[in-house]
Amino acid sequence: MAPGKLKCAGFLQIITDRQYLRCCVCSENFDLICANVSEQRFRSTLTGQHRANWKCEACKSKEPKADNSNTPIHGHGDKVSRRRGGVVLSPSEECVPVPSSENTDNKQWNMQLLIEEMRLFRKELQEIRREVQAFNETLGAIVTRVDLCEDRLDQLTSRMDKIECHHLEPNSSEVTLSCTIDALKAELNERDQELLMNDIEITCIPEQKGESLQHIMISLAKKIGVQLEQLDVVSAVRVGRSLDVSGGGAATRPRPIVVRLVRRAVRDELLHAARVRRGATTEGLDLPGPPRRFYINERLTRTNRLLFRQAREIGERSVWRFVWTKDGKVYSRKHAGQGVPRQRLRTQKDLIRVFCPEAVGSSQA
Repeated sequence: MAPGKLKCAGFLQIITDRQYLRCCVCSENFDLICANVSEQRFRSTLTGQHRANWKCEACKSKEPKADNSNTPIHGHGDKVSRRRGGVVLSPSEECVPVPSSENTDNKQWNMQLLIEEMRLFRKELQEIRREVQAFNETLGAIVTRVDLCEDRLDQLTSRMDKIECHHLEPNSSEVTLSCTIDALKAELNERDQELLMNDIEITCIPEQKGESLQHIMISLAKKIGVQLEQLDVVSAVRVGRSLDVSGGGAATRPRPIVVRLVRRAVRDELLHAARVRRGATTEGLDLPGPPRRFYINERLTRTNRLLFRQAREIGERSVWRFVWTKDGKVYSRKHAGQGVPRQRLRTQKDLIRVFCPEAVGSSQA
């Protein structure tokens, strides 16, 4: 059998290397741990003749004991009878216990356990060695990537320095770039507004500690004639920072309630009902304070909200009758009429285009 396929007679494990010993009596193979031979002794001390005459512990224990009748202690004739038959034992010999087979088995079992623990410890050391090697390889790869990142950072730094040092005069390319940036900002604003198409904003609702906003929302919907279930409301929270009266706990202006609905159709139904029943109050809703009007509007992004506020202020001064929002878009119309078109407002430039520049300038002032 090849050395790689030999089995150790001690624990019946396959011998993975060529370092093993074969008993000259029973012809069994043993690895160095089971043979109780160190690796250094196996390489340097044991010669070929020693290895050929090596015996395992089991075979050594079966060999007959040698005659020790000529030892000095047996040389004295006191209390020793050489006649065949009875033998007078000395007191010291009488006290020596005879080793039993059970004690011998226990010692062999303890030795086998110790050998097995040493074998497991060696396997653990091999696993730790492989893990350390893999960690070193990973660390080397990380160091290489860090070096590449540093090189790229140096290149970008040098390019930025060149750009900062090179001042360009305003030209058509800068104008085109500015227009592109404005278009991208408008596109991002429209995408953000699309994410709020299922949201509504309720204002002028008194705020109190421990309030249930979903219950308030369902009560308000019922007030304006819309049957709303709890499953139709995804979330309802107050937004903004409350403005407290100095020295008091009540808020001068309650924060608006932002409600996200499951479907856009429910949102449109609520907005339509709020426009039809404009002027509804909080009477009968068990809210603190006197009854007051509440308003339900669609939720706008920060850009559209500022644009809508500024458009209303300019429209009031410029005698524009209609400024409204629909589906997150801001519109304006000077007066009612079939031939009067509505104007879409997207940016500050649209304010200047629709209204006169003087009105926009006075509003900003």
